[in-house]
Amino acid sequence: MDFLVPKLSATMEEAKVLRWLKQPGDKIKSGEALVELETDKAAMEVESPVDGVLGAVLAGEGADVAVGAKLAEITEAGGATPAADAKPPASRPAPAPPGAKAAAAPPPAKPPPQAPAPAAPAAASSAPPARVLASPLARRLAREQGVDLAALARTKTGRIRKADVLAARGSGRAVPPPMHAYVPAASGDVEPLTPMRARIAETVTVSRQTIPAFTLDRFVSTDAVTRAKAELGAAIERDAGVKLTLTDFILQALADALGQNPAMLLRFAEVAGRPGAIRHGAVDVGLVTAVEGGMMIPVLPDLAARSLAEIGIARRDAVQRVRSGRLIAGDGAPVPIALSNLSRGGADRFEAIIGPGQSSVLAVGREHEAVVARGGAPVVTTGVHLTLSVDHRLIDGVVGATFLGQLADRIEFGPWQM
Repeated sequence: MDFLVPKLSATMEEAKVLRWLKQPGDKIKSGEALVELETDKAAMEVESPVDGVLGAVLAGEGADVAVGAKLAEITEAGGATPAADAKPPASRPAPAPPGAKAAAAPPPAKPPPQAPAPAAPAAASSAPPARVLASPLARRLAREQGVDLAALARTKTGRIRKADVLAARGSGRAVPPPMHAYVPAASGDVEPLTPMRARIAETVTVSRQTIPAFTLDRFVSTDAVTRAKAELGAAIERDAGVKLTLTDFILQALADALGQNPAMLLRFAEVAGRPGAIRHGAVDVGLVTAVEGGMMIPVLPDLAARSLAEIGIARRDAVQRVRSGRLIAGDGAPVPIALSNLSRGGADRFEAIIGPGQSSVLAVGREHEAVVARGGAPVVTTGVHLTLSVDHRLIDGVVGATFLGQLADRIEFGPWQM
């Protein structure tokens, strides 16, 4: 079977091969890491999809590969074992048998004389145009949207990506205005963005241009969470080795609420230009995690009916993967919803941006005291603002409000599963 470059994130288009963890001829097992790829976000280990033997490696270390490109060959268990030599055959003659004299190679045939080439027209005398640097997705979008890539390339530096084509299409012009038009003359040299920052810029631009979102907001008390943490936290830390956080309680409540609202597990998709929806089977949640110079969104898979200890371990491991820069292939899997918790950040409330491929994102502001009405009297309580942004193509206001209400009740009243 062909071992292909997986799509490790919703916006990934290419990657670099950092190192092969297995060599041609090695036996491999399903789920075993084979190769380490570097995307715009981080280095990720890609696992084998089957048991078998690694055959020819077609993309060496340092090679740039597009999503869907062939990395190597794998012979599945029970099939014929591939040759262990992964290198392409060298273009040299085979050695002569022992004792035999090498026959002199005949001189190459003299090419027949060619007729003089006709004079080229004046218009063709100039050098051929330089190849436009553009991602495969950008090229496809440019063809579909009628955007001139050559003209677009004259207005920007570097590789043309999806966001550039969308910006050109949305502007109503063939190409956007030159880059220098966006920078005041007195600003000096422009500092290029890091790869992570550039991808974040592209992602949020695509989101704002393509996802018609609206937001819903609800303040919820976290007094019950505080009590549960005091009652359960010590035992879970002793037995499971993980210290519970507010995020863990919100994740468990979120998983329960998602299970009761299947419409929140839909993801928008287009096939042959027609809109559709993909129903996500498992309750998978992306966790927005801050890193130096940006953020990443690892995936917490299958949170339905998971205990607080299990969720705490999954959250801790995901954050450690991000902070170490070593994600796994599952961290780029598409998910319907992401959670962004500012924790002790300075904002009481904020609105997060839905990532491409997602249908909603829940933003949690800092935990703070607030005055609320209970039984007709003002009461001071501690809580957070839950701000839910949803894709209106899939989710209407009533559906989103019902989900947010059930989530708020779950956080305020429990129960919590150890």
